[in-house]
Parts: sequence; C-alpha cells; structure tokens
Amino acid sequence: MNKLKIFAAAVLMTFCTSTVAFAQGNTLDIDASIDTAVTESYELKNADISIQQAQNSYDQAVKNASSYADQLDKGGSNLDSYTRLTLMQGIGNPPAEAKFSIYKYSNMEKVAENQVKLSAYTEYTTLMDAKDALDLEKQKFQTAKEQYDSSQLKLNLGMASPADVKQAEVSYYSENAQLNKTQRQYDLEVMKMNKVLNTDIYTKYDVLLKDKITESPYIRNYNDYVNDSLKNRAEILNAQENINLKKFEYNVIKGIFPSKYDNMNQIGQYNVDQAGDALDLEKINIPIEINSLYNDLQNKSKMLSSKKDALNLAQRNYDTARVKYNVGVMSKIDFDAQADNLKSAQNDLKSFQRNIWMAQLKLNLACGIGDDTSKLTN
Repeated sequence: MNKLKIFAAAVLMTFCTSTVAFAQGNTLDIDASIDTAVTESYELKNADISIQQAQNSYDQAVKNASSYADQLDKGGSNLDSYTRLTLMQGIGNPPAEAKFSIYKYSNMEKVAENQVKLSAYTEYTTLMDAKDALDLEKQKFQTAKEQYDSSQLKLNLGMASPADVKQAEVSYYSENAQLNKTQRQYDLEVMKMNKVLNTDIYTKYDVLLKDKITESPYIRNYNDYVNDSLKNRAEILNAQENINLKKFEYNVIKGIFPSKYDNMNQIGQYNVDQAGDALDLEKINIPIEINSLYNDLQNKSKMLSSKKDALNLAQRNYDTARVKYNVGVMSKIDFDAQADNLKSAQNDLKSFQRNIWMAQLKLNLACGIGDDTSKLTN
C-alpha cells in the first residue's frame, strides 16, 4: 500500500510540474547558427533543384538544336515560313529560355538566403526581449520574496501587523505567477528560435552570445536607397533579363517575318512590350516598399533620444535613491522599486535599439537583392 502511495505521488508530481523538458544548455551564436540554417533551408534546397533542372534543360536543348539545324539544312528553300520559324525557334529559344531560368533561380536562391537570415534575426531580437523581460521578473520576484520574508520576521518581533504580512504574501505570490508566465514565454521564444534555425526544438541556451542593437543609426539619403534597390533587386534583374530573352525570341521571328504588320511579328513585339511593362511595374512597386521601410527607420530614429532620456532619468532616480537608502532615509521597498524602474528603462531602450537594428537590416536587404521569395514569379 505504501509503495502504491509513493508511486501515485510520483505520478502526481510529474503532472503538476509538466513543463517542457529542454535539452542540455549551450551557447547560441546567432550569426554562426544562421549559416547552418541557410544550408538546411527548404527554400534554398528547392532553388538548387530548380537550378539543376534548368541546367539539365539547357544541356538537352543544346543537343536538340543540332537536330533542328539538320532539318533546316535538309529542307532548304522548300520549307514554308512557318516551318522555318518553328525550326529556328527550336534551335534558339529553348537554350535561351533555360539560361534565363538558371539566372532567375540563382537570384531566387540568394533571396531565399536573405529570407532565412531575416526570419532568424527577427526571432532572435524577440528572444532577446523575452530574455530581458525574464531577468526583470526574476529581479522583481526576488524583491517580493525578500519583502515577504522581512514582513514575517517583523511580525515575530512585533514590528508588523498580520495585514502587512498578508499584503507582502499577496505580492510574493503575484510576482511568482508573473515570473512563471514570463518564463513560459521565454521558453516558447526559444522553441520558435530553434524552429527557425532548423535545430532540435527543445535545445536550451545558457548564453545568448550576441545582441543586435543600433546605438546611433546612420541613415543615407532616401534616393540612394531607391537607386540601389532599382539596381540590385532580383525582381528588377529578372525582369531585365526577361526583356533580353523576349527580344532574342522576337529577333528570331523578325528573321522570318520582318514586316511589323505581320501577325507573327506583332506577337513577338507584344511579348517584348509585356516584359517591358512588367519591369516598369516593378520600378513602381519597389520604391513604394523602400519608402515605407525608410519612413519606419526614420521614425524610430527620431524616438531614440526620448528613450535615452527616460533611461537617464531612471538612472538619476536610482542613484538618488541609493544615497537615501544608504543614509537610512529611504525604505528598502522604495529603493527596490527604483532598481526595478531602472532595469525596466534599460530593457525598454535595448528593445528599441533592437527594433532600429531590425529596421536597418530590412531596409538594407530590400535595397540589395531582396529577402522575400514570394515576390519572385516562377
């Protein structure tokens, strides 16, 4: 019977403490971890497959071209214009289209790499915020615990009433509940981080090695960002290369149907025009995106000084409180409150500096080849 009770108690304890069991702790180096995540990314592997398929198509198209060339030579002047066009297109178009696909998917691979990086850094800054929040709650809980213990001691010495103890007890259990809640949120963010990094979801980290903050943001001229984006973005590069492809295909048609009034000629010209319109549309959409990202960075940067002022005020209040506490004219409770306020202001500034760092990262990626594969058409 006693063994049964012991077993039942063990089972009960297991259920009562059923939080996620994390693996052995280690250090998270986000930059090094991203390299591994990029290698394991589904999007990059998919792009690699597409590049290889396009390369195979190119190799096959080159082989097939000789067959079309033989038919063209054998037919000579006896071939009608439409047959000659079909053979000419069979010689030139498939290799050109396959080369375009290789170029397009190579750019997509680079965009996918940035997409993984952006996703990882976004989650990492959230994780750092959660870590700071947890540290603050640990500090508040320790303060509440000390106050609760002190109230019990004072009660025994007749220096506090039962009501004082009860109030301290309520604060203690309230902070304990908040600490548990914050700990669960931090654990959840760790799991999300692991998912982004394609690692064991239950990996726990003793140390988050690097912070990502911007203390004094450097912002270039708006037009510089726009010009870079219109020069570097994959959407622009692919659209420009697609125009070259359509012009090549049009030239094949013009070689057989030179008149611009001919139906086949007009179809070829239409395809060139469509490709040009697609490029013009990208040149409209991308600056709109850059404008939004630029304004976000500008607005955050303007608010940074107020965050620093808030921290300086909290620091002064803490320093004053420490002097008063040391000379005995301020209670421990009031002094601890100032310490919590200081920690909160520090967390708030660091979180805001991380937001600025992320805003800069997003803008820089958007002015490079890009970071969103969904914006690239297949």
